[in-house]
Amino acid sequence: MASMLLLTDPNFQELLSIPILCAEVANSPEQFKKYWVVDINHYKERNAVGHEFIILGVFDCGTSGRRLFRLRAERRPSKRKPDARTKSESPPSRPDYMISPSDDTIRRLPEDFEADDYDHLASLDLGSPSLRKLSFHDACLIFGQVEDHSWYYALFRRQCYWFCTTFLKRVHFKTGMSKDDGRHFKRQGRYRPGYRRIRIGSGIEVLNEDKVARDIQERNISQKDQERKQEDERREAMKTMMADAMQRLERERFAEFEIARQAAQPLLMTTQARQEAEVLALRSTFSRIVAQPSPT
Repeated sequence: MASMLLLTDPNFQELLSIPILCAEVANSPEQFKKYWVVDINHYKERNAVGHEFIILGVFDCGTSGRRLFRLRAERRPSKRKPDARTKSESPPSRPDYMISPSDDTIRRLPEDFEADDYDHLASLDLGSPSLRKLSFHDACLIFGQVEDHSWYYALFRRQCYWFCTTFLKRVHFKTGMSKDDGRHFKRQGRYRPGYRRIRIGSGIEVLNEDKVARDIQERNISQKDQERKQEDERREAMKTMMADAMQRLERERFAEFEIARQAAQPLLMTTQARQEAEVLALRSTFSRIVAQPSPT
């Protein structure tokens, strides 16, 4: 799966679990040593939830042609049940609206991605691949460190904001390169109690829990609708492809028939002419017999 993710095929859009990716890269480091991260950008969706994610620009130093591609990495809450890994980490003891295993994923960035549709919070430029600042292997190690630090997703603490910010901080520690604030950096979420919507106690602002629940539910519905729409589009594309193939087959059959007909046409004309000549000869013979005088 890691190889498919890194192939420069923009049509591969499957989500890949970051822990699975990290394990695969760690097991075959030589296979992935040609990939280097050249930049990282931090974005935020423009909705009430304000989901945040990072985009890694990855350069393939071992392939000619289209060598730069981008990957989107993010953290979401998972619907799966906690497994044995939770034994090494206890759930957050403080009250939180949503606590679940985290779902850290990565995928190819669609070619139609429009950065202007999102808030740009930060960027970290690692320079040319020749500088060898951050290999993809090292990026996976950092992803692993982030998840090992906190595997639980908590709405007000270990959520998407924390995931993006922690990853960028660890890249800074690894490379010495600092991030630059984006145009909308003031809209960046916080991974601690104190954000917006409702004021409590001494004036700390936090998210409205009911509103968050509705937003998450709406987002899940929207994602399912999008998946159904994509499936319908794939089916329609398959139907169109099959119809085109049938029409092309019919055209080919008709062309073959026409070629055969044209090749046989001279033979048909010769046979017909011979038959007409035989009929005329018989008529002529009959006419001569009829025209002979009868003996007296």
